[in-house]
Amino acid sequence: MLYHLRTALSLLSAFVLALAPVAAQAQSSDWTVNRGASSIAFSGTHAGSAFKGDFGQWTARIRFDPRNLATSRLIVVIDTGTATTGDRVQETTLKAGEWFDSGNHRYANFRSTSITSRGGNRYSAQGMLEIKGKETPVTLPFTVTIDGNRARASGSLTLDRLALDLGRQSDPRAQFVSRNIELAINITATRS
Repeated sequence: MLYHLRTALSLLSAFVLALAPVAAQAQSSDWTVNRGASSIAFSGTHAGSAFKGDFGQWTARIRFDPRNLATSRLIVVIDTGTATTGDRVQETTLKAGEWFDSGNHRYANFRSTSITSRGGNRYSAQGMLEIKGKETPVTLPFTVTIDGNRARASGSLTLDRLALDLGRQSDPRAQFVSRNIELAINITATRS
C-alpha cells in the first residue's frame, strides 16, 4: 500500500512539474496597446513660445513582465509623416529633409536592449532610437501600473535634436527651436 501511495505521489508531482511551464505561459507578458487611450507626444519651444505635438500613427510591440525583465522587450515604430502640432507651417517643416525627412525616412523606431527595475513600479528601458537611419542609444524611464489584465505606463525623456540631426542646418545654435525636445509616452494596454 505504501509503495502505491509513493508511486501515486511521484506521478502527481511529475504531472504538476510538467504543467508548471504551461501555467506560466498562460499568464502572458505580451500586451496589446489601446491606441485610443495612448499617445506619443513631443514638446519644446519655437521662437520663444511653447509648442506641443504628437504622432498620429505608430505601433508598439510590448512584452513586459516585472517578474521576468530579462525577457521583457519594447519595440515602437513611429510614422514621422504624421507629426502634428496644430500649426501647418511647423507640420510641413517637420516632414522636410533637414528635420524628419519623412519622404526618405518615413519611420523612426525604438527597440529596447534591456529593461531594468528602479524600485517599486519604476523601470528604465535602455535601447536604440533610430531616426533618419542613424541609431542613438537612449534610456527611457517609465512607470507601470498593472491591474489584472490591464496596464498603464507613462514615461518621458529629453532628446537633443541637434545630436539627432533634426534642424541642424537652419538652426544650428537652437536660436529658434529649442535644442531639447521632450518626448512623452502614455500607454494603456491589455494582456494578450
